[in-house]
Amino acid sequence: MNALVVGISADKPEVQQRFIDKFGLTFPMISDTEKRIIDAYGARAVLGVAATRSTFLIGPDGRIAHVWPKVKLEGHAADVVAKIRELSAATAGASG
Repeated sequence: MNALVVGISADKPEVQQRFIDKFGLTFPMISDTEKRIIDAYGARAVLGVAATRSTFLIGPDGRIAHVWPKVKLEGHAADVVAKIRELSAATAGASG
């Protein structure tokens, strides 16, 4: 689908690596221990300590195309794929 998946968390790289190994992740993870990216996207949890589990779909133009602010893992990948298809179809229709 020509999409790139990147995970970002406030965990240190060695903690992220254990998470990657445990779940067999195949996408890169970025360690944001200073929470600069997390804060820029407004993804810090209510108490301000951790980040919420959120997904941001960023379009080819670099803009946020869709946000899932509180992700539940069940069915989430299918939701993201559906949204990518929807946006791709809309873009193809606008240019064609």
